[in-house]
Amino acid sequence: MTHRWRWLALLLTALGALIGGGVALYARRVHPYRPRIEPVEIPLPPGAERLDGVRIAFVTDTHVGPHFPAAALDRSVALVEQSRPDLVLFGGDYISESPRFLPAARAQLDRMARSARYGAFAILGNHDASNIIERAEEAFATSSIRLLRNEAARVDLRDDYLWIVGIDEGLLGRPNVEAAFAEVPAGEPAIALWHEPDFAQAVAPYRPALMLSGHTHGGQVRLPGIGPLALPLAGRRYPSGRFTVDGMPLYVSRGVGMYRPPVRLNCPPEVTVITLRADCRRD
Repeated sequence: MTHRWRWLALLLTALGALIGGGVALYARRVHPYRPRIEPVEIPLPPGAERLDGVRIAFVTDTHVGPHFPAAALDRSVALVEQSRPDLVLFGGDYISESPRFLPAARAQLDRMARSARYGAFAILGNHDASNIIERAEEAFATSSIRLLRNEAARVDLRDDYLWIVGIDEGLLGRPNVEAAFAEVPAGEPAIALWHEPDFAQAVAPYRPALMLSGHTHGGQVRLPGIGPLALPLAGRRYPSGRFTVDGMPLYVSRGVGMYRPPVRLNCPPEVTVITLRADCRRD
């Protein structure tokens, strides 16, 4: 190899290392802390037209812990406030690693919940269940957010009402879909919350207007032409975005936090803002 080619090889190696280091720095220190609003329109079932225009903020997978401090949620709080929601719904996995992070996480969730005109509701995720599930229940008991575990709550909204159905954590909890829908009269509008999206087929026969899930983080790292590099158990079939499962709309949020490895690339955190529409065509 000539002297000139040696220098060129060294230059290209240095340039590659510089680019790689820059991408790694961006994925660790920048991209995970720039949440954005993801707007979604969902068609209302027949008979629920008076719910047209109802706006719901959906926040999931905050993962407050050693790699993602509670203060990192300030931007997500601002996005929820900006959306001026009628309801705020939370999809689980509020902490990581230890229950000691619950007070700080709950304080940020309460800030988001205060933006809701008609109330806030939550379910638990697998990380909440693995970090002493009773501690998570205690945290919600002293918050303004109602925790739903295999139960439904009727919410009066403007000139109509809507059921919020919360199903218990699917991997470490005791989910019971039948019990969760037991109080919901057939044909009445409902939104189902279940942390893991791959259980959607068990919900579809109950015909909710929508099921909301998190859990996957969208993979956290997505490569063009490849997609997510890794997805968790019960989150591999529906990684992120909108799907139709046996006629039921399903939306899977990328979440606002992150877990190990604590990076995001080409997979921005999101606050999902759902608008219910009477004139929106079903898929």
